[in-house]
Amino acid sequence: MKVKVLILFLLMSGFALAQEVADIHSKYQDYRSRLLDEWLVTSENVEQFGVNIPAMDRRIDANGKRIWISWSDGNANFNHWLGILSTEYRLLKDNGQNYDETLKMLVYAMLSIERLDLYSEYALRCHHGLVSPESADVSQMVKYPDDINGFLLRDDVTLGFWKQYHDKFGIDYGSVNKKKDGTGRYLSVFQRGVIEKEGMSQDNICYMMQGLALVKALVDDESLANVPISFVNPYIPDYLEKKGIFVNGKVRFGVWVDDIVDRLVGQMYHDYPDRRIALKISKSMKALPYKVTMGALQSSRWYIMNPVTNDLVAEGNGEDLGVWMNSYGIAEAATKLTGKNYHADGSNYGLSKYFFNSVLYKDMRVLGLGGLPLPDGLDDYMMRALATVGDINRGGKKSARLFYLMDDKREKWTYEQNPLILYLLHKDKYSHIYHSGVKLYDDDEPFYRNLLSQVPSDCPSTDSTRPDWSPYWSTTSRMNWPKNTGKVDCTNVWEYSGMDFMFLYNLYRLVFCPDGFEINTVQLKNTRQYNVPEMQEADVQYFYLPPSGDVKK
Repeated sequence: MKVKVLILFLLMSGFALAQEVADIHSKYQDYRSRLLDEWLVTSENVEQFGVNIPAMDRRIDANGKRIWISWSDGNANFNHWLGILSTEYRLLKDNGQNYDETLKMLVYAMLSIERLDLYSEYALRCHHGLVSPESADVSQMVKYPDDINGFLLRDDVTLGFWKQYHDKFGIDYGSVNKKKDGTGRYLSVFQRGVIEKEGMSQDNICYMMQGLALVKALVDDESLANVPISFVNPYIPDYLEKKGIFVNGKVRFGVWVDDIVDRLVGQMYHDYPDRRIALKISKSMKALPYKVTMGALQSSRWYIMNPVTNDLVAEGNGEDLGVWMNSYGIAEAATKLTGKNYHADGSNYGLSKYFFNSVLYKDMRVLGLGGLPLPDGLDDYMMRALATVGDINRGGKKSARLFYLMDDKREKWTYEQNPLILYLLHKDKYSHIYHSGVKLYDDDEPFYRNLLSQVPSDCPSTDSTRPDWSPYWSTTSRMNWPKNTGKVDCTNVWEYSGMDFMFLYNLYRLVFCPDGFEINTVQLKNTRQYNVPEMQEADVQYFYLPPSGDVKK
């Protein structure tokens, strides 16, 4: 009798678990449809500014009307979107499902990175009055292939993009603000403001490298036969073909990722004859590029420059020596990812390695005599992202200490995606300590399942009066900013894209229950239904399409 009761209990428990996962999956399907319909313009016209980059935040007034939308600061857009698409691709393909739509959006997302890389300098040259789109020769506006160099603006959502597609987002166009080249109905770095046309900071790059690592680990070489692509200029396809990324109608994602990472690291490290960045005693105590570093407290070749203005990018540029502090992790991650050695300027020994490991492991070791503990609350989000890619362990290559460090369940400090990403990127190494029957794995599965089950049916928001509101899902991304539980505001409500949920759900499925994954594809709106509007009736820069012509090589 006891055996029958036990069998019945196990059957009922298994059914309940399967039903809970099915309910979460239903929410994933709804979030996916909503994301594609309300937060993103998916377009085969891959060189049009703004397309194929998802928005993250929007505001709703007291009457439920959408009044504002934002592409945020760039830290979640590419990281989450590349993560969602690469994991969804792997799940669909492994389950024998059609993945054409997912593959198409992944190619478009990668091409939006290429668009930013090629045309960011062009936008800045126009912005700073170095060229005029109306009169300058195209070869002065775009330098091919030199502008494909790893320098990217955080997004290129322009006034031209907004004028054409604002209806898709369900928001009024708004009044043009000539000082900002935008309206008060949307926010992107392309608008003039406190920091206009802002280049990527080191945290943007670190998170992007993590997303790219998942693309390389999970996505196979694929045919482009079912991926319609329309280019304005020949420069991006020419570059991709010369690099062996587009070959005979196929795309080689691993080669593509390696090439992008090589460019990104190239923007963070500056070899001779470039200047070193040096911290000198001054009023501001900020590090700046100097030809002579005499008298410097510390100097480094790790920093991020704007190649058009020949000045540091606005934020996360290394003036606090932050890029140098992360240089060991950056080089380790890039080296692990590509197989090419990126260590330079002492990044693999001495202070930079010591500092990185000390902060990551919260332990400053002193001459082998023990260590001084650092505060657990010392935020190390960039280091964690880099460590997952580079498998940065204290104790040697065979050590598994990093995995236990990443599996941190402290409230507000979880970064719960990192152990799953670490496992997927280095599965051969960690599968022996993380599988069914092992306590850590068996405890983690219900933790993630319970967290995912609490996501609202509608979308993450700050409106605590909604019956399914959850403090765990009420911010731009709990995966990037776990300390932010969302500001409760029932008047001007903030709503969020929910990409953090989608990304974490796919990671959960790949690690704990990969079988039986299928989705209903979405009938994407044809961008041709949004007619190209007049772009010249106001004295502002619209940046609808890049310049075209025979750019000199």
